[in-house]
Amino acid sequence: MRATSLGCCDGRLAEPLLADAPAFRDTFQSSVIRWYGQFGRAYPWRQTRDPFEILVAEFLLRLTGAWKAEKVYEYIMAKYPTPGQMAKADKRDLLEQLRPLGLWGRADTLVEIATTISEHLDGYVPRTHSELVAIKGIGQYTANAILCLAYDERVPLVDGSVSRVFRRCLNFSTGKPAYADRQLWIFAEMLLPKRQHREYNLGLLDIGALVCKHARQLCNECPLASICLRNGVSLE
Repeated sequence: MRATSLGCCDGRLAEPLLADAPAFRDTFQSSVIRWYGQFGRAYPWRQTRDPFEILVAEFLLRLTGAWKAEKVYEYIMAKYPTPGQMAKADKRDLLEQLRPLGLWGRADTLVEIATTISEHLDGYVPRTHSELVAIKGIGQYTANAILCLAYDERVPLVDGSVSRVFRRCLNFSTGKPAYADRQLWIFAEMLLPKRQHREYNLGLLDIGALVCKHARQLCNECPLASICLRNGVSLE
């Protein structure tokens, strides 16, 4: 199918229209999941369901590309594999590892998160959104990443690259960053599949990183090209 109009460039939501477009949703979901099965990236944090390992990975990925974070992740998880061990980590050692990723001064934050989990939550990473965001240093995206990737909860993941996919494909923009764009998160929730949401979310992340790039997007290689309202046109 070819999309005609589902959103507005002034940021207004066309919620009823999108909700009444099951063919669009089905095509969007199945295209992302199928593409991920063929081209999805393999990283060590994607091979685990351990919530603490996923928490650490998301922390490392905040300001840098996955290929840079991979070696640091493997080093940290080998040396500090549990919240209890991370809480007692050598902060100078952590800082030395985090420095190349641009995470200046974040060693303290990582240790504080681990300490909270170790001392106040019996060493267990919470399973609810409210409990996760109550931990200083964990925001909405990281909380959802843990819930989806570790606990298989049906929640959306929307970072800068995923927001770019949505905004181009649905032809809308509010000018707000992804974490603060409530309309964007509403769209993301509406488009979530009932099953395979883990593969779907990872697929969107990879499409945003590899295909629907900030510049020089590869529209001819995009699995969403047939329904994208801005196919071949840069949104920025």
